Amino acid sequence: MIGSQVARRYAIALFRTAKRIDQVDGIWDDLKAIADLLRKDPNLKNFLEAPQILDQHKKELITTAFKNSISAALFSFLVLVLEKHRIAYFLAMAEEFERLVKEDQGILPAHVATARPFDPDLACQLKEELEKNTGKRIEMILVIEPQIIGGIIVILGNKIIDASIRHQLDELKEEMLAIRVH
Repeated sequence: MIGSQVARRYAIALFRTAKRIDQVDGIWDDLKAIADLLRKDPNLKNFLEAPQILDQHKKELITTAFKNSISAALFSFLVLVLEKHRIAYFLAMAEEFERLVKEDQGILPAHVATARPFDPDLACQLKEELEKNTGKRIEMILVIEPQIIGGIIVILGNKIIDASIRHQLDELKEEMLAIRVH
């Protein structure tokens, strides 16, 4: 929880800076590239997070690797994150920054879970209906979850629409258990 608050705070600061200097897209591209690098190279991530390694050595590495290849604003942000010993939250910061960018662009992610592959025509209809109801552009993220048995679960922002058979069976079970037999 504290980690997500830290990540959010830093991401908001970076996003506001990016908006102010009109470099949201460029910073986002660079941020994604750095986040991908940290995901693909655990040795780099471990080096930057290791408390026994001097900050000076970490800063030298970051300077050599990124100073001339990313925006000055993102480089300064990266150094700040390193100096404040918040590098362990960097990937979460990148995810939060992405959420802020999408929110700013009017894009809302919709996580859609079904038991079997979703018919493309139905997915298109669902997307259109969600866009009509929310007034936002919907980014569909389709996931197959066999444990829901059938039906669909849609997570849209902080709303959950659970029309799965698993959910209906759970509700039926609760109703059955609540019945008093004399």
